[in-house]
Amino acid sequence: MSAARLPVVLLTAIVLAFAAAGCGGGDDGGNGDSASPAPVDVWMASVCGAFVNWGKSLQAGVQDLGSATRDSKNLKSYKATFVTTLEGAEESSGEMVEKVKEAGPPDLAQGDAIQDDLVSTLEKIPESFSRAADKAKDLPTSDRQSFANGVRPLSEDLEESLSTVSDEFNSLSDRYQSPDIDDAKDGEPACQQFSTAG
Repeated sequence: MSAARLPVVLLTAIVLAFAAAGCGGGDDGGNGDSASPAPVDVWMASVCGAFVNWGKSLQAGVQDLGSATRDSKNLKSYKATFVTTLEGAEESSGEMVEKVKEAGPPDLAQGDAIQDDLVSTLEKIPESFSRAADKAKDLPTSDRQSFANGVRPLSEDLEESLSTVSDEFNSLSDRYQSPDIDDAKDGEPACQQFSTAG
């Protein structure tokens, strides 16, 4: 059932590619409206650590969906797993956002601005997965073709939504140039792990 594999491939590719762009860009920030600025290296470790954990959680969900795909004769069961995967992605994305918020802003002249822009961008990720999960709940399970026809636009919408967020990350990278952030990223193992994951 090639169409049923589409969300597996989609989530794997987007999650890893998007994730790698996140920390690999080197210009991420934390949030913490009332938090004190964090040393840049400490902040970077917190942010990249949040991204690494997020990526692992999403990969686990994708693996579960992959297992369900190999035994996808029962469309109702497969649909339930698909919905659960998207809901899990929404939850883990929300947890990642909260961890980044807890990191506080980096101790830089533009730290608060980096923090605010990063968090506002990150918050669109769980929203994207939430919309996808809601649409997945309405997928028909009467036959494989109908299910596949429903999955395709859902997956395309999710891909477009996350691609837009990725573009916003690139914009942040251009807007906030900082040798301190680049140095902290290069010296943080979690950032290297995150960057090479994609």
